[in-house]
Amino acid sequence: MLKGTFFKIDRLTRLENEPGHGVESERYLAEIKLNPEHQIYQGHFPGNPAVPGVCQIRMITEILSEIEEREVKLKEADNVKFLSMINPHDHPALEVTLTLKHTAHRKINVNASIADGGQLFFKYKSSFK
Repeated sequence: MLKGTFFKIDRLTRLENEPGHGVESERYLAEIKLNPEHQIYQGHFPGNPAVPGVCQIRMITEILSEIEEREVKLKEADNVKFLSMINPHDHPALEVTLTLKHTAHRKINVNASIADGGQLFFKYKSSFK
């Protein structure tokens, strides 16, 4: 669990659907704050900290669990793109955008991204259960 020590959610907002997203989808914006002093940065990487990719995926999983009010598990990740490193000192506040589509058998298809203003760091498509 990273929430509370590695990052915290400052605000979680449900957004209006944009044209083309479909009425069956839900959009959320999570405004988060990273903890640049977290011990993980001592090894990743000393003097030049970067948020590990696995932590970016885990943050999205934990934010989705908050939205769903239950623990969700990542079942499949597709089209994973790490576009730029996230230095927690340079970018301590981030915006995580999630577009959800609920399907049969409690499956949730998710398009997610992590950004700071106009700079996109990460995006991927995934499914959770």
